Amino acid sequence: MLKKLSIILLTLFMVVPAMAQPEESCECMFAPRAGQWEFDLVLGQNQFFGNEAALSMTLLPDSYGQPLGSTIGISVPSERENVITDLTQTINIGFLNRNNLANMIGMQARYFLTNRIDLNFMGAYNINIEPGQNYVEGTVFGMAHSNTSDVLIDPESTHYDVGDIFAHKAILASVQNAAIGQLGSNYYFTVPNERINPYIGIYGQVKWARINAYYPAYSGMTVTSDSLQEGNYADNIPIENFRAFGRAGQMLGFGGGIDFGVQYSLMEGLIIGLEISPVLYQYTLMHLQINDQMPYYASNHNVSVFKFPQFKLGFRF
Repeated sequence: MLKKLSIILLTLFMVVPAMAQPEESCECMFAPRAGQWEFDLVLGQNQFFGNEAALSMTLLPDSYGQPLGSTIGISVPSERENVITDLTQTINIGFLNRNNLANMIGMQARYFLTNRIDLNFMGAYNINIEPGQNYVEGTVFGMAHSNTSDVLIDPESTHYDVGDIFAHKAILASVQNAAIGQLGSNYYFTVPNERINPYIGIYGQVKWARINAYYPAYSGMTVTSDSLQEGNYADNIPIENFRAFGRAGQMLGFGGGIDFGVQYSLMEGLIIGLEISPVLYQYTLMHLQINDQMPYYASNHNVSVFKFPQFKLGFRF
């Protein structure tokens, strides 16, 4: 009896692993296969040149009173006020704006040409439109002793009191665009654990950021004009008679690099991954333009090593 029981137990120990083996090696395909698609949600540092505030500060030429160029990063000493000390810091074109790992960059699509080689693409686009608004004059009735003027000309310096009609400030119209496109290819290494898929690849990037700004038809600002003809003197002329209405600035970035990453299959078709760029190069061209003025150009080269980690959550099918 004991001998029969031993034979039965021995048979079970041999049969159960054999029955379980097909489910472990399962017919599941954890490693990528030729013809499959994969879509990844990419989290990491933002790939755009900058946010709306950064574009406004760096890409809008001053309409008057400053030499054409970026006004950020100009040195403090008056004798060097026309010199930009650090173009990279001035227009933030090194690579990306500094955001944390939780920011969503976009979606990346991969198509596997073979079991080990993919072709991938990632892109994102953002547009911000702000309509303009004309200045509306206010009226000071002089009910308080502090007011002496009847018509509001300079809203920044006029004091308001009870009973006065407040002016409505003008709004500068602007349209901001930011876009990025990335094309690359990766080679996947074979390791004993099919759930783990390390890879190395190359990619190229194109970035574009642009802002157009337009003054309203009436801003409430005035100037004093003294013409060449003697005695022909005019005060409080609307500044719109002289100022260029259109201003624009844009940046173009062209770059490429090497990426290295590791994917892990949580289950068939569900993947998490971590990627980093060992080397990344970018050339950036800045172009500023005021209507009826000569264009202003500035360029920058940047090389980064082992930066910009990205976390990816993907679905493969």
